[in-house]
Amino acid sequence: MIKEKDRQKWLELSLSEAVTQSDLTALYRFRADPFEILASDKEELANIIGKRAFSLGKSALDPVKEKKIMEKTGTRLVFLEDEEYPSLLKEINSPPLFLRVRGKIPQPSERMIAVVGTRRASPYGKRVCEYFSGIFCEMGFAVVSGLARGIDTIAHETALKKLGKTVAVIGSGIDVVYPPENARLAESIAENGALVSEYPMGTPPAKMNFPWRNRIISGMSCAVFVAEAPKRSGTLITASYAAEQGRDVWAVPGCIFDDNYKGCHALIKDGAKLVESVEDITGELSFAGFEKPETIISKAAAKKSFSVEEEKIYNIIGWHPVSLDEIKRDSEMDVSKIFKVLTNLQINGFIDNSAGGKFVRKK
Repeated sequence: MIKEKDRQKWLELSLSEAVTQSDLTALYRFRADPFEILASDKEELANIIGKRAFSLGKSALDPVKEKKIMEKTGTRLVFLEDEEYPSLLKEINSPPLFLRVRGKIPQPSERMIAVVGTRRASPYGKRVCEYFSGIFCEMGFAVVSGLARGIDTIAHETALKKLGKTVAVIGSGIDVVYPPENARLAESIAENGALVSEYPMGTPPAKMNFPWRNRIISGMSCAVFVAEAPKRSGTLITASYAAEQGRDVWAVPGCIFDDNYKGCHALIKDGAKLVESVEDITGELSFAGFEKPETIISKAAAKKSFSVEEEKIYNIIGWHPVSLDEIKRDSEMDVSKIFKVLTNLQINGFIDNSAGGKFVRKK
């Protein structure tokens, strides 16, 4: 266990110019006492972390101010040796020495799955994200994502709606929520999971921060699920880290003419698991303490105890929006009956309205 005075000194060292959390981890593994590190020969340390060693102790930020902001926001440090530190994250090549955390990270026995994707989610991508994020929560997994617009936001929101746990790994200081419209969501995540960052308090959401933080998203997860991604998406960086870290990568296929799925298709070509159903995922998961949730699948099937008319219309309504005219044509039912069935399906959460007065499945 790291002593309190050592924790504070490592915090101060983390504010040194040009020194990263991964540098600190390398130094910690070389010599666990930060005071000995500071007293060490800089040339010797430079062999471990490069010329950045000469910046050790030259703080770019004020340690006193850092501590005050952490106290004010309820943020604490979770070190590599602490029980709360994600066990899988310890295994990667460049784990942070410590994480700044608001909330509570799931216990090591509570596995996490990353759900990631494009910031410009399509209606189809949103439904994919909602469906599988909900399934992961029902399986007992915590959902990990990056609090970005689009798929990330939907993944976090779905986990909260399902009363599951969710973790947001952000590319800024914990006190700097980005995008700003997710401020309320961030508060909910801190109350029902955790906000996590390796960056000092007050760090702005610089573009270069996000690719590097993606190694933490994949690193703390047992698998990475890509709901929707174009070919030049930052999501592919997360998937690349996952592959390097020995994590499973799952991707959902889309329309071949849809650029928003070119990234998913590229991942599948490179060996990612193509996912079309819950069974595709449960068949891939195998580790101590995990029981395949056949009960979840059977419960989902039991919920669909439709009348003949409901089943007929539900089968017509797919995952892509369907118009009322199409339903009338394919069902050959009276309009009054169709409206009654549609209302029942909506009330029970099986379908939803889509743009242009169309209908689409929710589950």
